Amino acid sequence: MSPVDETRLLETAMRAARAGGQLALARLGAPGYQKWKGPRDLVTGAVLDIQERIVEVIRQDFPDHHCLAEEGQALQEQDADPLWIIDPVDGSLNFFQGIPSFSICVGYREAGIYRVGVVYDPCRDELFHAVFGRGAYLNDRRIHAALYAEGQDVVNVDGAMIGTDWPGSVGERKVALLLARILGNEALHLWVLGSPALGLCYVATGRLHAYYHLQLNLWDVAAAAVILGEAGGLLADITGGSWLHSEGGYLGTSSDLVHDAMLEIIKPILRHQGVFPASLAGVHG
Repeated sequence: MSPVDETRLLETAMRAARAGGQLALARLGAPGYQKWKGPRDLVTGAVLDIQERIVEVIRQDFPDHHCLAEEGQALQEQDADPLWIIDPVDGSLNFFQGIPSFSICVGYREAGIYRVGVVYDPCRDELFHAVFGRGAYLNDRRIHAALYAEGQDVVNVDGAMIGTDWPGSVGERKVALLLARILGNEALHLWVLGSPALGLCYVATGRLHAYYHLQLNLWDVAAAAVILGEAGGLLADITGGSWLHSEGGYLGTSSDLVHDAMLEIIKPILRHQGVFPASLAGVHG
């Protein structure tokens, strides 16, 4: 794919994210009807309208492309190529409650490569964006993941700023609470953000050193994965493997050192709790 094509893709993704963000701001405090899709998994009428607006912008430029959206019905689209991956409101509970901390996510994958990622925080007018191989940006400023304890043999996370969010299911939430209690005691600070995509982007821009979650979907991470990778950070499965084959748990870190230090704490807990056994079967430590 030529640079011109990738520039066009990025422009479309940014325009779609901003259009969705403008509508989200207009509907903040008036989210419309609500429907519970599962435990602590909420969708509102406004979110569906936002999703429709995002898809509309993409279809104007790329009518033949497939779209995978969180509130869509056709999960078979997940293997389509090329594919736009959309989370219309990442942080739907915050949005529903009128809490100004959520994001609009638009990612693009072609030939198995996640090429474009855009995460827009309309409440702060912060547009995180990246094209594979071209670096990551916050609005017009180049961003880089924070260096932490360079040159040291890091065996703990006592200087790290860490973000997380709660899984919806009861089993994963119990494990998440245990992890939070231990990491909260070890780390410099632990935040619960409400928007996983923003958490990963905060690692990309140096605001956090790590972000983890036990129960996410592709639309939660696809756009932010491009941004974090281009900022020099790492995204992995929660057990340390490839994020592309995750069972739902993800770990984003600013460096190899933080990645290893986080896994030293996370993996024994997951193993003891019997979580993600398939992923842990091939992992030592």
